[in-house]
Amino acid sequence: MGHGMRNVMTFFIMPKYSHILIDLDRTLWDFERNSLQTMREMFAEFGLQKLCRADFQMFLDTYHVINSQLWKAYINGTLAKEVLYVSRFSLTLDHFRVENTYALGKRLGDYYVFESPKKTALIDGASDLLRYLKGKGYSLSIVSNGFKEVQREKMRTSGIDIYFDRVFLSEDIGFQKPDRRIFDHILAALSAQPAQCLMIGDDINIDIAGARKLGIDQVFCNFTNAKPDFEPTYTVGTLADIKSIL
Repeated sequence: MGHGMRNVMTFFIMPKYSHILIDLDRTLWDFERNSLQTMREMFAEFGLQKLCRADFQMFLDTYHVINSQLWKAYINGTLAKEVLYVSRFSLTLDHFRVENTYALGKRLGDYYVFESPKKTALIDGASDLLRYLKGKGYSLSIVSNGFKEVQREKMRTSGIDIYFDRVFLSEDIGFQKPDRRIFDHILAALSAQPAQCLMIGDDINIDIAGARKLGIDQVFCNFTNAKPDFEPTYTVGTLADIKSIL
């Protein structure tokens, strides 16, 4: 009887979560470092300093403003991917009064999408955390809004693809985080209930708010000391901190 009781107790103290859903860009893959390196190489490769009559920082700052606005429209479903792909560069070139901006903008877009996923910088502690979670027996899934032609390549070249059982990309599913339908799709695909899942991400309005709508617990990776409008289930300052939760 005592032996049976130990088995029951073991059952009840098993981890609460079975499925860990993890964002890719800026949560695991160091988007800022990898993008900056790609942009520097592109700026030199295409002679943009001479063409735009601007230094790299001026070009980059302008690009960031334009890209941010276009991505918001893309996430909201009001801008097609193909338009974003080219326009973030063509509009930047247009700002600097470069001629024939569409053709060059497409070449820059092609270069960026081809070269950036080859970069391998990860957020501090990413590989260590993934090894830890896999060792604990969790099922790991990527959940990303990024372009499908680059997300899997980022994972492969940075060596983290081996840790993931599933990769859920918004482009494949047809809905973007924080739309609840992407999370509905994931729950159905995993045959899981919200209480069995935990979402880890760096974007309070996309990763965290999206999961929260469905009652999925969240880990907010608050790497920038943001002040969110609501309280996530958990908040961490580093990826290593997640080990204390899981």
